[in-house]
Amino acid sequence: MLTGDTDTAELALDLAFIETIRRMKARFQSELLAASQSTDPDVLLSLRQESFFQLAEFLFAMKTYGIDSPDKLDRFADLHNRYLLSIRDDRERMRRYGLTPERIDSALFTGDNLRKLLANFAGPAPSIDQSDLARFLVTVMSTETCRKLLLAAEKSGFVERTRSPFGAVLIVSLGTIEAIYGTVIREARRAAAAH
Repeated sequence: MLTGDTDTAELALDLAFIETIRRMKARFQSELLAASQSTDPDVLLSLRQESFFQLAEFLFAMKTYGIDSPDKLDRFADLHNRYLLSIRDDRERMRRYGLTPERIDSALFTGDNLRKLLANFAGPAPSIDQSDLARFLVTVMSTETCRKLLLAAEKSGFVERTRSPFGAVLIVSLGTIEAIYGTVIREARRAAAAH
């Protein structure tokens, strides 16, 4: 129960922050749909999914952290592995994420998976195998959801998907998703700071 002016003022700030988040996500979707080269309703529905926002967050983080070489990606994969192992070691956390030890193990970058990840990123256009993107995103979406989102992103003109000689589907972001995400996040941060 709220008592006094301080609690009411805090609640007002909380509500203003929630509204900022809502506006940010709505603006992200609006900008994404406007930039899409596709008018297919199924594609546009995929772009409006919360999971697409999470994909955009991941791509933005990679760009922001300057992951632009195999060495940096190797360090990033190592952090990913450590994070997943910390979840696997905590049964309650694993339950909250809806993960199993087997799913965590399949999302780790080791041996051939790690070598493949780094080799794909070492090419003329640094790319990541679609299945490797799903490994990175294992705590927020399924492999199938990741695949569907990347298909929608390709149809929208946001990523290029190509087959490697070994049958892998390689993904290269064209930067639109990251630019839109960065703009709306920055606007939301400034709006929240103004309250």
